[in-house]
Amino acid sequence: MLTFISGSTNSYTIRISPPTTTEQFTMSLQDMTTQVNSTASLTGITYNGYESLLGFTASIPNTNVAQEFRATLENGGYELWHGSIQVFTSQSNEPIYKPVYANQIPLDGNEVSHVSTNQYVILD
Repeated sequence: MLTFISGSTNSYTIRISPPTTTEQFTMSLQDMTTQVNSTASLTGITYNGYESLLGFTASIPNTNVAQEFRATLENGGYELWHGSIQVFTSQSNEPIYKPVYANQIPLDGNEVSHVSTNQYVILD
């Protein structure tokens, strides 16, 4: 499942199969609730043929939070990838309710570990 932040364009990098040589891609969408078909606008397409990685920026107009789509990425009638996309709201102007990463290694080099709320320990 890919996540899509409502009201903006989203960048993705996915592995496709089979490899392709052209850059004419279409992303078809089907709303899982209403069964309405639409397409996503793809820009900034890059393709790494050695690793079969496709990078692009997608824009889906008129989305609602929690909306889900079946997605199919095609190239000249050949299906290269299929999956689902779920729409989320942007948290840029709201309190961010996700883990805050904190490094708990003090400057003197002694490692300290203790129970904390909603934090992860990252050791460099």
